[in-house]
Amino acid sequence: MQKQCLINNKSGRIKVYLPMEVEEETIEVDCDLCGRANHQVLFVKEGFPHRRCTTCGLVYVSPRLKRHLELQKNYGTGAMGEERLTAAQTKRLHREVAKIEPWRQLNRFLDIGPGRGWYLGAAAEAGWETWAVEVNASALACLNGLVESRIMPVPAEEFESPEGFFDVVRLSDVIEHLTSPRRVVERIFRSLRPGGLLDLSTTNFASLSMMINGPQWMYLNGTDHIILFDPHTINLLLTQIGFRNVQVRTRDFHLKRKLYHPEKELPPGSTILRPFRNLLDKTLFLTAYGHQLLVKATKPAT
Repeated sequence: MQKQCLINNKSGRIKVYLPMEVEEETIEVDCDLCGRANHQVLFVKEGFPHRRCTTCGLVYVSPRLKRHLELQKNYGTGAMGEERLTAAQTKRLHREVAKIEPWRQLNRFLDIGPGRGWYLGAAAEAGWETWAVEVNASALACLNGLVESRIMPVPAEEFESPEGFFDVVRLSDVIEHLTSPRRVVERIFRSLRPGGLLDLSTTNFASLSMMINGPQWMYLNGTDHIILFDPHTINLLLTQIGFRNVQVRTRDFHLKRKLYHPEKELPPGSTILRPFRNLLDKTLFLTAYGHQLLVKATKPAT
């Protein structure tokens, strides 16, 4: 389904084709990390200003769609990904699930935004009592058909659980879609038992891929990715809320560029680094410049 958007800066509205043309309101927001209104506009992509907070450094979209959450429920990317996994992908998935085994005490695992539920299903196969938070209609249909888990069909900003209920909470490629990452991470912190693990991933705004591709970087999409972290700001968010032992690493490099309204793949902005793609993939995990942030943090044991 094609979406097209063009912000009218004078009226504060946006034309959206979903698939019929409707006029959507936009709203101005302050920094979700520090609450300040001090910012500078870095660039505008397809009508969406991307701003950097001059107090804490967080990058976010403002104005953004007023109905952002509602559109995520019906038109978001919650069910993106493979419809079927290859044998190699399944094997890799089980290796990833095995990495959370050291945190198993209460035997309860929560996946926020599990999409098609591949990781959730693998965790269930490993014996975990699995829970999920999901609002996207397509993703919910996949979850109901694939896994036997306790599904909470509510926004991540609103999920409730008893305090200290989970051993592990996973937030994979979700935080960039949230209207308030701070509120969600606060709820995660409360829901984890002392010593519990937050396993988080998201795109890296400070990546080499972003530096080379600029505003046309494929992960810059003002209708979906409204808050963009880097190693500094994700560490700041987690430590402010109370997490400790925050480990941030990065991985991968690519030259993919894209427009979304309408969707259009763009040729690479630079071909100089293309011959070194494999080498960069293998070495960027040693640096802070890979295009994906991989973060682990624990709730203090006492």
